[in-house]
Amino acid sequence: MSWTILLQPPPPPLPLLGTTGTEILQFGLLVAAGVWFLRRSGLDPRRFVATALATVSLFYLLCPEDSQLQRRAGWAVMNGMAMLQGGLMGFGGTEVQVDGVSLVGSVRFTYGLGCMGLSYLAMGVLCVLAYPMPWGRRAIGALVMAGSMIWLNVFRLIALYHLWELGEAELYHLFHRAGGGFFAAAAAAVFCGLLAARPRVATAPVPRPAPERAPELSGARA
Repeated sequence: MSWTILLQPPPPPLPLLGTTGTEILQFGLLVAAGVWFLRRSGLDPRRFVATALATVSLFYLLCPEDSQLQRRAGWAVMNGMAMLQGGLMGFGGTEVQVDGVSLVGSVRFTYGLGCMGLSYLAMGVLCVLAYPMPWGRRAIGALVMAGSMIWLNVFRLIALYHLWELGEAELYHLFHRAGGGFFAAAAAAVFCGLLAARPRVATAPVPRPAPERAPELSGARA
């Protein structure tokens, strides 16, 4: 037996198996929610499950977290997120300056690529697009999913900044490590809210019956 074979790196894992545990948790929550809503409506959920699995797996295959595409997207999102967080903190009375992907106030707070939760966001959007509903609702749902997760992440980052500023290192690290679970719970909650929001059914107004006229009496006039 050749030692060269033994020293070869193992083959890459399947796309979903190469993710973190919380990403798999999020995918499970999204699929479970979609299956529940479809079965409640009397529809077959197998197509949704197959489409969600295929699109999410394709995303992780083509755009893993260490890919050049996701790194470039991550830097662009981090710069925008820093400006958004700095503006919100300034509006709230906390003086900070934006320096690239860092916020500088009484402490220096610098983003990492994983802080943006791009994989979680993409998974949520893909599951919304995979759900069988009119494409107009899918597009609106995808925008709502992306916007909601971005805004929730902004408030998470603001909380992390203040924890670090206060010197609460243990609480900061605990809250930071829970970021994956935060993204998974947020995506699942937004997805359930989108599926629970039923479009209003347009109903035609019911015509009112015409008032009955009193019968005219024939006879002599006074």
